[in-house]
Amino acid sequence: MVSQSEPLTWSGPLFSPLLEAAIRLAAQGHYHQFRKRSPGEESCGDPADGPLPESCIPYITHLMGSMCILARLGARDEVLAAALLHDYLEDVPDPDGRLTIRRAVGPEVLDLVLEVTEDKRDNLADSETWEIRKREQIARIDAMSDDAVLIKAADLLHNVQTLLTDLDATDRTTAVWERLNAGPDRQMWYFTAVLDAARRRLGEHPLVRELERAVGELERHVESAAGTP
Repeated sequence: MVSQSEPLTWSGPLFSPLLEAAIRLAAQGHYHQFRKRSPGEESCGDPADGPLPESCIPYITHLMGSMCILARLGARDEVLAAALLHDYLEDVPDPDGRLTIRRAVGPEVLDLVLEVTEDKRDNLADSETWEIRKREQIARIDAMSDDAVLIKAADLLHNVQTLLTDLDATDRTTAVWERLNAGPDRQMWYFTAVLDAARRRLGEHPLVRELERAVGELERHVESAAGTP
C-alpha cells in the first residue's frame, strides 16, 4: 500500500493537450443534452437558473464515465479521446462533425469514433430503428479494432451500471425502463449480445469480467421484477 506521504508515480506527462481538446469538444457539443429521463419529469430548464433538478443528468457524465473506465485500464490518450467523443457524430447537430473532430483531435481519434458510431437514420424516430441499429452494431464488433471494442464495452458498462443505480434508487422501476427506446427484455438481449461479442474479441479481459458482473446483476434485477423464479 502506498502511504499518503509517498507521491504517486506516472510515467507520462500529467497534462494531455489531446484530452483537453476532446473534453472541450465533448462539453461544447453535448451542451444542454441530458441522460434519458422518464416521461413527465420536471423540465431541466436553463442551467443558469441554478442547480439542475436531480433527474437532469448532463450527458457529458456518460462520456466522462466511459472515458474513466478506460483510463483505469491504462488506455492510450487516443482511445480516451475517442471515448469522450463516441456519441458526437450521432447526437451533436454539427453538419461538419467529422471535420470538427479531425481538426480538434486528429484522424486516429476520428477513425475510432467512426467505428463505434451508429447509423441513426435521422428521418425516423429512435424507437422505430432501435433493433436494426443494435443488430448492426453487434455484427460490426467482430470487425472492429481492439481499441474500438474497448470503447464499445466501456460505453455499455457505464450504461448498465447507471441503469442499475437508477433502478436501485426507486420503487417505480417501470418509469426507469420507460426512458429507453426498448423495454427490459429487448435491452437484456442487446446487453448480452454485446457482452458475448466483446468476450469473443477480448477474452478474459478485466473489462469483460466487469461487464459480465454488471449484466448478470441487471438480469437478476429484471427477473426479480418480473417474478421469475
